[in-house]
Amino acid sequence: MTAAPARTLPRRRRPVAVFACAALLLLLVPASASAHAVLETSTPSFGAVVQREPGHLTLAYDEDVVPSLAQVSVLTPRGRDLAGAPRVSGSTVTVPLRPGPKGSYTVRWRMVAADDGHVTEGAFSFGVDAQPVAPTPVGGVGIPLAPEVLAWLQFVGIVLVGGTLVFRALITVPAGRALGRSGGGEERIAIGLAAIGAVVALHAAFFAFLVGAYPVVGSGVGDFIDAEIIPIRLSTHSGQAFTYSSFAWIAALSLIVAAWAYPRRREQLLAAAGALSLAIAFGLSWAGHPAVGGTLVLIADYAHLLAAALWVGGLVALIALVASARSRPSPEREALFRACLLRFSALAPGLVLVLAAAGVYVAIGELPSVSALLTSHYGILLVAKVAAFAVAIALAAYHRFHVVPRVAAGASLAGVRRTLANEVLVLAAALALAAILSQTAPPLPT
Repeated sequence: MTAAPARTLPRRRRPVAVFACAALLLLLVPASASAHAVLETSTPSFGAVVQREPGHLTLAYDEDVVPSLAQVSVLTPRGRDLAGAPRVSGSTVTVPLRPGPKGSYTVRWRMVAADDGHVTEGAFSFGVDAQPVAPTPVGGVGIPLAPEVLAWLQFVGIVLVGGTLVFRALITVPAGRALGRSGGGEERIAIGLAAIGAVVALHAAFFAFLVGAYPVVGSGVGDFIDAEIIPIRLSTHSGQAFTYSSFAWIAALSLIVAAWAYPRRREQLLAAAGALSLAIAFGLSWAGHPAVGGTLVLIADYAHLLAAALWVGGLVALIALVASARSRPSPEREALFRACLLRFSALAPGLVLVLAAAGVYVAIGELPSVSALLTSHYGILLVAKVAAFAVAIALAAYHRFHVVPRVAAGASLAGVRRTLANEVLVLAAALALAAILSQTAPPLPT
């Protein structure tokens, strides 16, 4: 008796299945991976027994915290809070204490990291002439959205708007003019992809801000309208990036809609929307860890992101062109795709070089040692991301040295869309790992 042959997904459904699996993997990432502003030491220390009540409490964190959002309570055995207003100096928080009785004291704190706005909180106990009792856990309600998913969606938006529209301005439009053609339906596809990307990125940025601000506000959605969120928007890099990117995405979407409504200015408007969305990408670098690594690390991270957006966006635009040429065959459409493929293949090696060089520079700035690549969660994720990009570079080399010469010689376009889609899917996985990395704290120097 022979086993029944295994059923496989149709080719058209395979990309959908891959994206669904990537999204599920992102959703499974634990929220603890994004912990920042870790409490390193305190005076009195954890579990300490002191002979007399201290006049103040000192908390030392591993990075600077936002002074206006620092929250500390010191509770007596009967629940009375003895803490005064905390004083913040960089990464050190000093809290004056009122006199209290002997017994076990519970310290609860909540801090917002000054670099990326991530919230951390914790509790510990110390005793005054008595053994401390472990603090009881406090339950809470969070927003059930993984920040990694939202970061990935923002990457996707930048690719679909910035990557595809800049590709159109630099490659598709000049190639079309060289062939003596104007329009042909490709602009409708470009407008559709860009509009989807802008809407997705705008909503992802909004929800990412809510996910970061919710632990600070700690209440219902109505409190986000209150002025409590103003310090988050002004005092943290993530809040500043959200404010900047929100207005910029609305402007980019307006340009895309205007391009649809005014055909005579279409290409100029689409090019402006693409350039604006690439500028928005700086907000992702500003809201992440590279912002505290120095100006050069910040610039390198931005260059790394730009190169990735242009690479992936160019591939998506090529897939749209070859799909159009295959669905409605015509010599003009095929000629346009061949011309765009040749132009992009000349540009791609430079993008890969910038991507690799900038990525290496950022990694050197983030990792305290080479051994951290294999001994830290951040390092292992970085190795996985590099491996994904290496596979994508191998596929790009296959296109450059095997597919492009055949297409230039007039070979059939059959199979080109599939190989391009495979490269995009690998890069999408690399961007997913990059999104996880953006929410993961780099290891501390030992």
